[in-house]
Amino acid sequence: MQQASDKSVIISEILDPRTKNLLSMSKISDYVLSNELISMALAMVAEDRQINDVLEELFAEEGNEMQIRGANLYLCEGEELSFYEVLLRARQRREIVIGYRLANTEKAVINPPAKTERRKWSVKDVFVVIADKE
Repeated sequence: MQQASDKSVIISEILDPRTKNLLSMSKISDYVLSNELISMALAMVAEDRQINDVLEELFAEEGNEMQIRGANLYLCEGEELSFYEVLLRARQRREIVIGYRLANTEKAVINPPAKTERRKWSVKDVFVVIADKE
């Protein structure tokens, strides 16, 4: 735990965009520029009003939220399925799979382009889902 904190520092929120320039000179590894986030959300709603319903649901205090779920909830070890088939299994649980991270990789794949391509999954893989709070 101590090693991880020596390598990276995370700032939770920055209000002033001018501070963003200072971050490049420090050991800050990640941050949230809240005003920029709000601006992007407003731009999405301005472009398509129906997006507002989705954002309201995701950012509401109650209801659905993004979660990381183990693959064992949707499949068995070595089972060969397409992303669409995993999506259908998650739908039976009233969840929406939006991406995955394979066990041997560091980066998640959100909205994968080859949804029909069948692959062997491992129970060590994880899925990014939109689901009701547990």
